[in-house]
Amino acid sequence: MGILIEGLNGPFKGRIGDIVCYVTKSGKNVTQRVGVNNKPPSALQLRNRLATKLSGEFFCRVKDFIETGFSTEAALMKDNAYNMAVKNNKNQMVTGVYPNLELNYSQILLSKGLLKPATDWKVIQTTMGLHFSWETNPKMPWPESIEQAMVLAYFPEEKRSECVLFGSTRSLGTAELEISPSLQGKYMETYLSFIASDRKQVANSVYTGSFNKNQASDHLLLIS
Repeated sequence: MGILIEGLNGPFKGRIGDIVCYVTKSGKNVTQRVGVNNKPPSALQLRNRLATKLSGEFFCRVKDFIETGFSTEAALMKDNAYNMAVKNNKNQMVTGVYPNLELNYSQILLSKGLLKPATDWKVIQTTMGLHFSWETNPKMPWPESIEQAMVLAYFPEEKRSECVLFGSTRSLGTAELEISPSLQGKYMETYLSFIASDRKQVANSVYTGSFNKNQASDHLLLIS
């Protein structure tokens, strides 16, 4: 559907049939005919398409987390949280040579902001789920002390996630993520972040390692 901007004498924006009109940043009204590209896609195009598919599937399954985690960034850039998540991750979240691509979970950012990220963190698997801990300072200022933990576990094989968006306070130094019994022994990737009590700011998320995937991590502890 095409739209006449500012009445009959204004510029035209949109698509009618195979004609597309848009306004450039300089204010120029451009009209183009949409053609059909019969050339086979290049290797780079094929890689980009698959990378977009993989990242899109992942972000759809952690939607609640990124909607909160990129809310302040989205407001600042006048965009939506999903787009900001893609823009902040597209260059590093997919690794490999086409068609053998996979997500690089350690490089994925699920929240972005100016609050302090977690330091000296540890994650322990328990009979109920995951126990997160991080460094605390008894002299931390009041606004910082009441920031709340955001924790997430993503299950690649099941293509689903479990999360807590507004958990315990930073000053407590620990947070719990309860996980369904059917997912307890499944391969999972985990993340930790913080959000201000007024929901106006967040921290950059921290990748806190994987469970049940025969991979060692200096920071990851597993209790049998």
